[in-house]
Amino acid sequence: WIESSLKISASEQVYVMERIFGPDTVYRAETIRQLKQVMLVTDQGETGFPVYGKTGLGKMAGVAVDSWFTGFADTHGGIVYFSVYLGETEGAEVSSSKAKEIALQILSEL
Repeated sequence: WIESSLKISASEQVYVMERIFGPDTVYRAETIRQLKQVMLVTDQGETGFPVYGKTGLGKMAGVAVDSWFTGFADTHGGIVYFSVYLGETEGAEVSSSKAKEIALQILSEL
């Protein structure tokens, strides 16, 4: 478990994404289509495949203490679910933009 402002762990976030967008989803195709439209990352960089995600940020006393980017990518080899979590670190950028940047870099290497 992560000691942070999150009420859900990174692995639980991945599980939620898989339950919503995976083959055993209980949601209608139109609902999935609309969610994917909202979650589509427009600055996919060099991945060469669609990436869908959601950012988040936790603050304590006005200071960012954790951030994340969670979602999935429709890669050439199939769907890959992911969650990048950044905790408060002295001298390091803790932002959901940075978490997204890291996720896209990792995905571009697939």
